[in-house]
Amino acid sequence: CQQQIFHRACHSKESQTEVPSTWLTPEDKALNGSFEQNRGRLPVPITGSYMLGERYGRYNVPGMTNVQLDNKGVNYIGKNGAKARAIFDGEVTAVFKFYNTKGVLIRHGSYISVYCNLASVQVNKGQKVRARDLIGTLAHNEDGKCILHFQLRKETATLNPEKWIGR
Repeated sequence: CQQQIFHRACHSKESQTEVPSTWLTPEDKALNGSFEQNRGRLPVPITGSYMLGERYGRYNVPGMTNVQLDNKGVNYIGKNGAKARAIFDGEVTAVFKFYNTKGVLIRHGSYISVYCNLASVQVNKGQKVRARDLIGTLAHNEDGKCILHFQLRKETATLNPEKWIGR
């Protein structure tokens, strides 16, 4: 998921997820506090054994001079059949397609978790989810590896997911 995917999915007319704090309901405010209290303890967003791939932030591309990439999230590499799961209670605010895969946005008060590179999705827009609920099955590459691209945001600001997810 690139920045434009998030922008398009979050800011389309069908799915408005940026919520000014003055519009937050008491339930949203309670979710914010509970979400923030769980920083560093949220469940890993992938089932089964996994490895961390590309990490959050700007980095130099190995073997290329003066080429940098800016990863807005973290890539979790799992085995064939791995599934994405919700990291916290929330509401599905978007289910979208990107090329041959799908993505899901879940709002947790002012926080948004983004799950990309899904082969199939088992949630729908507007659905309430709980922590650890299954969201969908990851797509696999030619090596049989499943890579979940996971982002975490507070409204539109990116956050480093590694600081929020427990081990």
